[in-house]
This record gives sequence, C-alpha cells and structure tokens, in this order.
Amino acid sequence: MRAVGKTHSALTRRRAWRTAGSGYQIDAKMAYILPWLFPMSIVFPATFALPLANALTVPRLFLFFTIYPTIREIYRKLTGGGYVPVLSDVMVILMTMWMVIVIVIHQGPKGLIGFGSLSAIEFAAGYFMARVFFGTPIGFNQFTRVLPIVVGLVLATALVDTASGQALFAKIGQQMTGGPPVEPFPKRFGLVRAQGSLEHPILLGIFFVMSSVLLFFSDLKPLRKVFWIGVCLFAMLLPLSSAPILSMTMAFGLILLLNRVKNIPWATMMIFLVGIFFVASFMILVDNPVLTLINNLTLDPQTGVFRTLIWKWALLNIERAPLIGIGFDDWMRAEDMPTSIDSLYLVQAIRFGIPALALLVLALLTTGVTMQSRPLVRYPNPAIDFIRTGLGVCIFIILFNAFTVHFWGADWVLLAIVMGMRAGMTEASYMPPFMRGEERGQST
Repeated sequence: MRAVGKTHSALTRRRAWRTAGSGYQIDAKMAYILPWLFPMSIVFPATFALPLANALTVPRLFLFFTIYPTIREIYRKLTGGGYVPVLSDVMVILMTMWMVIVIVIHQGPKGLIGFGSLSAIEFAAGYFMARVFFGTPIGFNQFTRVLPIVVGLVLATALVDTASGQALFAKIGQQMTGGPPVEPFPKRFGLVRAQGSLEHPILLGIFFVMSSVLLFFSDLKPLRKVFWIGVCLFAMLLPLSSAPILSMTMAFGLILLLNRVKNIPWATMMIFLVGIFFVASFMILVDNPVLTLINNLTLDPQTGVFRTLIWKWALLNIERAPLIGIGFDDWMRAEDMPTSIDSLYLVQAIRFGIPALALLVLALLTTGVTMQSRPLVRYPNPAIDFIRTGLGVCIFIILFNAFTVHFWGADWVLLAIVMGMRAGMTEASYMPPFMRGEERGQST
C-alpha cells in the first residue's frame, strides 16, 4: 500500500509539471502590493470620511482601487484553468446582490451611492481580492508580511487615545473633514477605552485578536511571531472590552486543542462540528440563550442590560419586515435606548431581511465546500492545511462574536478577507503547485 501511494503521488506531480507554464499562475507581486492598500489604509482615522453620503473613508477608497486587479485576476484564473468553484463564492455574490436590491427598494436609485450599497460592495471586493491573491500559501504569507506593520501603526493610534484620555485620533479625523461630532465612550475602571483609527473600541480589540491568529499561522520566524502576537495581546487590552479578551482566550485554546489532535484523521473537522453542535444545542436548550451569554460574559453589567433590551426590540423589528428588513430607517425601540444594535446578525436581519442574514451565515460556513463540476485531483501541501485551520479558527471566533458585536468598517472587510482566504485555500488544494506559485518540488 505504501508503494502504491508513492507511485500515485509521483504520477500526480509529473502530470502537474507537464502542464506547467501553459495555464494560470498566481501573481505573487500583486499579492504583496495589495496589502499596502488594504489593510494598511486602516491606519487612517475611520472618522476621516470624504463627501459621498459621508461614507467614503480612506480604507474604503483604497479597497475600491483593488477591484480592477481583482477582476483581472479572476479573468486570468477562469481562462487559465485555475478556478475551482467554492460554495461561499455563490453565497457572497447572492448576499451582495440581495443587500443592494433591498437598498434600492427602500431608498430608490439614490441608495446605490449610500452607505448600505457601499458596505455590500466592499464586502464582495474584500472577499474576492483575498480569494484570488491571498488564497494560497504564497499569497497568505505575502499578506502576513505586511500585517505586523499595520498592527504596529494601529497600536500607535490606540496609544494616542490612552495617553490623551480621549478618542483623540477619531477627533482629528472628524475635524479634518467636518463629519459628525465624536461621541465619547463611557470610561471603564476610570480609564479611557481606546479606539485608535478604527470605528469602535470593541472593533479595535477584535482586529488585534484576528491579527494574532493570522500571524500565528504565518511563516514568520518564531521569535518575530512571538513578539508580534505579544504586541497583539497587549493592544487587545486597551479597548477595555470583554469580547476581545474572551475571543483571544477561545482562539488560542482552540489552537492548542487542534495542535494536540493534529495527527488524528478528521480531528479538525470533528472539533469544528462539535463546536457548532454545542452552539446550536445551547441556542435550542437554554432559555434566552443570547441573554444568558450577554449577562455572564460582559465586564460592565450595564452593557449587558442594554444588549438584552436590544435583542428583545430587534426581534420585534425583524417580525415586522422579515423579508426585506427596514433598510436604514430608524428602528422601533424604547425611548431611552441607544440607536446602536450590538449584533451583526441582528443588524443584517433588520436592515436587509432574514435572507441576507441566512446568506451571510451560509457564506461563513461554506468556505471549505467545493462545487465539483468535474473530477478534481488534489495536490496536497501541509502549509495549506495548516493555514486553513487558522482561518477556520478566525471564522469560528467571528461566528461566536457576531451575537454581541456588530462588525462594520475595517473589521467588516477583514471578515470578508478571512473568508476569501479560506475559500482560496480550499481551491488551492486542487491547483497544481506551479499555479500556486511554488517552485518545482517545493512544499511551502
């Protein structure tokens, strides 16, 4: 049996290299250039918004610059035989179309240049950019070579807030463009909650959590990896929020568990399935499961009270318009409640209807599912399995956090990028090594 396996592997390699040079190959140079546009651009203040529905931020503008090279790369992949359809591709396209259609229904054609449509388009742009440029070990490692610089600069913006005792970086951006005034967040333990260049303190913390996981699964040298993960751990504390702390604990607990069972076949898949089963069982068997989580996993009990009320009122709003939501109209709630909705799931359902929520969840869950229209040959690479595991950890953390955290702005796009990377890694398993940019005989 061992000899047969070796023979099959040798035949697979020879078949791959016979066709080398005649088909698609990843553009590694562009894979290195694009991260300097996004995520590097998130070091600009999120409040620095150019005049277009007061929604054209610098990161969003830079992300839109990536659309042309992304479309060109998709065309190269389709015509060069490098495309393997992944189910999340369909889900992201359908979700984007549904969100835009709903916006037009609620706001008319003028809604096409508003915040809602831009949000849908930027999600698709981030997903497919990562799908074609960062969805191989070569592309992923190009991305993570830029990420430490981004982490360091974003940390610097957060330290400005901490040192000044106010959201100084956000106020600078607001004063430069004349946007809405920056509302201060309530202090915790007598300290300011840093938000730096991002839109909210919680989003700043989640950014550092996701960055730490991506860096852990990168090809950085061990000492650099430990240093930058340590930087992320320190930076994650500056927003003084329970969600990032809990997420970091869960992420590295899951990583340690996966490392213990890495040599057991199907262990990774079983752990994720058990995790999903646990969450589903909790939601079904526990009375008011979301409220139970909120009341027991927050640093400030007052925020738990508000989130409890948000869920109660939000579900009433969803019942009123389950199919197409209410758009960006003001949602029905008690007079003393804040306008924010602290859950990605609730926001998606209230604004765009339950179909948009279902498509988002399905997209998150199907980044590892191929749609095989033809017989496919696998070209194994341990690096692909290793990185896919890390991206799966990121997605699991996002699925959990979305109950009590609304992702928008930089984190919304980073979510799309993580999904695109994982879909790309799923595809990469069926791409010959030369298409993935690997040297002959190399195992990245």
